Amino acid sequence: MKTEEAILYSYGFATIASAIPAYSKRGDILFVDEAACFAVQKGLQASRSNIKFFKHNDMADLEHLLQEQEIEDQKNPRKARVTRKFIVVEGLFINTGDICPLPALVKLKYKYKVRLFLEESFSFGVLGEHGRGVTEHFGINIDDIDLISANMENSLASIGGFCCGRTFVIDHQRLSGQGYCFSASLPPLLAAAAIEALNIMQENPGNFSRI
Repeated sequence: MKTEEAILYSYGFATIASAIPAYSKRGDILFVDEAACFAVQKGLQASRSNIKFFKHNDMADLEHLLQEQEIEDQKNPRKARVTRKFIVVEGLFINTGDICPLPALVKLKYKYKVRLFLEESFSFGVLGEHGRGVTEHFGINIDDIDLISANMENSLASIGGFCCGRTFVIDHQRLSGQGYCFSASLPPLLAAAAIEALNIMQENPGNFSRI
C-alpha cells in the first residue's frame, strides 16, 4: 500500500469496527455515507460520537453538512478546538457496488479540515493498476487518506484485516483498538495464506486490467 505502517487484526469485521472508536469518541463528529456497511455501523455505534449521515455518494449533501458544522464551530470556537471530525466512506460500497468519489472527498477534507477514513475491504485487490484500491484507481496520494482499512477475507482469501497509514496514526491502535488489544493473534497459517495471495497479486498485475 506504500504507507509508513500497518496493523493486523485477527478478524476482518473487527478491523474497521475497532478502528473508528479508537479515534472518534463521545462528542466527536462523524460524517458517514448512508450506504455504509454493517461493520462500519458497529464502529459508529461503539464510538458514541455524533453521527451525521449524508446521501450516498452525494458530495453536495456532504458539503452542506460540513458547512452547517462550520457555522456551529464559529459560534462556539472553544468547543470546536477539542472536537474531532471525520469523514467515513467505503472505497467500493458493499451494499451498492458503487465506487466512492475519492477526488471530491479529498478536496472536502482539506477545505473543511476533517480527517478521512477509507474502508477498502471490497476495493483492495480489485481496483487500481496493481490492486492497491481506490487511491491507486484515482491516482490519489496515499498520504491524503488518514486511515485505510480492509479485511483479508475477500481478495486475499484468508481471515483477518489490516489498517495502514502514518506511523503515529497506526501506533495509536495498538493500545486503543479493542479488536486488537482484546483478541488473540491471527493464526500463522492464515497470515501465510494472505502473504501468498499478495505475492500472486504482485507477480500478476495484468489480472487487474481484466477485472
